[in-house]
Formats: sequence, structure tokens, C-alpha cells
Amino acid sequence: MDAPQRHIDDGRGLWRYAGLIDVRCPRCAQPGQVRAPSGQDGEVRFACTGCGLSAATVSCCGLHAAQRDWYGPVRLYGRRPCGYCGHQWLGVDRIYDGKPAHTPQRLSVRCRVCARDSEVEVQTTPHRGHEPRDPHLGLPLRLLEPTRHGLLWAYNAQHLDELRRYVAATQRERLRSAGNASMISRLPAWMKLARHRTAMLKALDRLDARLRADDGAEAATATPARTPAHGRVRADARPRGGATRRRRG
Repeated sequence: MDAPQRHIDDGRGLWRYAGLIDVRCPRCAQPGQVRAPSGQDGEVRFACTGCGLSAATVSCCGLHAAQRDWYGPVRLYGRRPCGYCGHQWLGVDRIYDGKPAHTPQRLSVRCRVCARDSEVEVQTTPHRGHEPRDPHLGLPLRLLEPTRHGLLWAYNAQHLDELRRYVAATQRERLRSAGNASMISRLPAWMKLARHRTAMLKALDRLDARLRADDGAEAATATPARTPAHGRVRADARPRGGATRRRRG
């Protein structure tokens, strides 16, 4: 009888896998990577090798912190008292799929008491919601796999490997110091069920195969073709012997 596979949750959070995230370019869908600093604070960058799109932002505590490049959904919110009757509050809270071309500074809101419109100043912030995206720039993830139970996703190969080890384990433990904020503890219930193990492992294998195929294609494109050695001709080639024969006449 085979020994049970064991997995121990050591409390590692999802942000631990966010240093290098496999994504797709929002402009040309070319696979690429978002690179974050080794610490939690610093500049995050993405550069597409297909269309040349470049994006950057500043990360704080592992998340997007500055109003720079963001390609995911955005939230516009704000509130103020009514400018006519003083009713508190007139509020704005709207979600857009992408950042508007011209982000409004104010939005008109009708008071439900006096039925008159007042301008409300709004702020724009990244909206992460429940859709799996790169948390730094809001770029679409490369490793997405729909299943009959739910959407399976991962940031990178390391994240994928940890998910596979957890799903495959028949004996799962958690360190007392891990708490309830680890990546493993936050997984949806359908991923933790033993009866879904086979389906989850197959989906993880498909993600792994897709990642390898994309990386192989990208490496082949980046590597220039080499001219065979026997086909090269040196411009300064001379006859063997180190001297040029003189023609007798």
C-alpha cells in the first residue's frame, strides 16, 4: 500500500507568489511576465516582446499602490451632502471594466429628498474584485483553466506546483502559526474536496502543459537562427601554408 502524500500549510500568503506573474499582453495577447521587486515595496514592470507595450507601477505591501499604469477594472467613488437641501449623503460608487479614456473628476448625483442634481467629486482606484488578475497592473493571467466546478488559476509555475502538491495530498496539515490568511486556507471549497482531486489534477496538468508550450514558443522566437559553421566564408581566408603562391610566367 502506498504511503499517503502529505502537505503542510506553513502559512505562506498569496502575495509570496506575486514576484513573477505570467500574464498576457492586453494589446496583442502575447505571453509575458510582470516582474515585482524581491521585497514587498518597489517598482513593478511589464514589457511585451510582441507589440512593445510597456507598463509600470509602484507596489506597497505586495499590491498596487500608485496611480500609474492599471489595465484592470476601476472603481469611481465619492460622497458629499446635497448642495440644496443638505441631505447626507449623495454617494457615487461605480465599477468600470477598464479605466475610462477620460476619467471624470466629478459626477452628477440626484438627491432622493429634493430631487435636484449636485456634482460629487470622485476618486479612481484599482478594483480587484473576484476576477483573477495580476494584482500589480491588472493584466489578464496566462494560467486560467475553466472546470465544471469553477475557474482554476495560478500566478506562475511555483504557484502551480504548490497547488498540485496540495490537491494531490491525501494527508493535509496546517502549522499552528499559519493562521487563516494563507493561500491554501483561502482556496475555494470545491478545490479541497477529495472527490474533485482527479479533475483538479488534470486541469493543473493542462495549465502546466500550456505554460511549457508558451515558454518554448517564446524561446524559439527570441533565439535567432544560427548559420551553420560549414556554410560560413571568411573574408580574410588565405590558402593553407601562410603564403600566397606566385604565378610562374
